Amino acid sequence: MTRSPGFPIDFPTLLQATADIPGSPAIDDYGVPLAAIHRHGANMLNQDVYWGAHLKAAAVLDTLLRHPWLEHSQADAAWAATRAVLTINGLSVAQDVKGCEVLALMRDIAGPGVALRHIARALRAWTSEGASDGASEGAAEGAAEADADADTGAEGTADGAGNGTGDG
Repeated sequence: MTRSPGFPIDFPTLLQATADIPGSPAIDDYGVPLAAIHRHGANMLNQDVYWGAHLKAAAVLDTLLRHPWLEHSQADAAWAATRAVLTINGLSVAQDVKGCEVLALMRDIAGPGVALRHIARALRAWTSEGASDGASEGAAEGAAEADADADTGAEGTADGAGNGTGDG
């Protein structure tokens, strides 16, 4: 099966996805969500830098979580935007994903950081094809199964020849 390079999220959609965050946090730095938009949609030599929905979503989550941009509730907003990227690509987060799993992944990302392929692998394990059913709302309180052992190299490539970052 050939994987799609994935569809990127646009700025208005990202803002809409984060609009319902409890407490309606103000944006302190518009550069961060703009950076997330440009990062996950990056293209080099006519190839997507991040190939596939899971890797694109991982890039959004990593960028929005690691760089302060809201007055509060940054993790909630980062997770909402990540879910929006997955939804745009016809994926939904499974209902049985525990908040503690999402939180663990977010702590890994916000701490010393983890490779995007690790984040994408966790997102892939938590998603299935089909419309979003609202499962795992507020799961910014949860995050990834420790897949650190599998952090051994790229899972795929943008062009199939090892010349890009892959989502496998």
